[in-house]
Amino acid sequence: MSLNKIEPFVIGITGLSGSGKSFYVNLLKEKLGNNVCVVGFDDYYKSSDQQITDENGEINYDLPSALHQDKFHADLLKLIDYQIVEIKKYQFENFDAPEMIETVIPAPILLVEGLFVLDYQPVNNLLDFRIFMDCDLELCFNRRLLRDVSHRNIPESKSRYQWTNHVLPAFEKYIVPYKENCNMVIGNNGEPDSNIEAIIENIKLLAHPTVISQLP
Repeated sequence: MSLNKIEPFVIGITGLSGSGKSFYVNLLKEKLGNNVCVVGFDDYYKSSDQQITDENGEINYDLPSALHQDKFHADLLKLIDYQIVEIKKYQFENFDAPEMIETVIPAPILLVEGLFVLDYQPVNNLLDFRIFMDCDLELCFNRRLLRDVSHRNIPESKSRYQWTNHVLPAFEKYIVPYKENCNMVIGNNGEPDSNIEAIIENIKLLAHPTVISQLP
């Protein structure tokens, strides 16, 4: 069977910052190997000069308008059509960092991960399966704060400001309303093994036969 005849199964994963989206994406990659490719909406942020600032002059990255939505949609269509795409990866406010280009190879299972993947309707329409990561707010905040300070060199004061003024309002407006329309709601506070198995079982149940035939 030629690869261009495969009809990829497209899974969208959303949830609050720090809820475990990337963690689950990595577990699925470990479990399914080359049968999975991943596109993160977080890699499509616009440059700082194109962003909206709040009443205090701080850039608000937690808005759907902060991202190149059309480019994201176009790249997903290419991957579904089994075309290779190249993504310029966003450096999380480190604008002096060397440019990083990631080549994404199409695969039978396409994982689409990000805050606003359900809010942007053209992308939502491409999804075959939707997962909402549900997590305690304090746990999410602590995970994000650690990541910001330790890995992104963002000052703690700025991380706390963004959480209160940008992250939580965006969560309530652009993410929570889609929870009830998701196929799975995962409480990411315990062991993930059973959740991963449930996702794989749904793939085997719902995916096109050309996808199922590629799975171990």
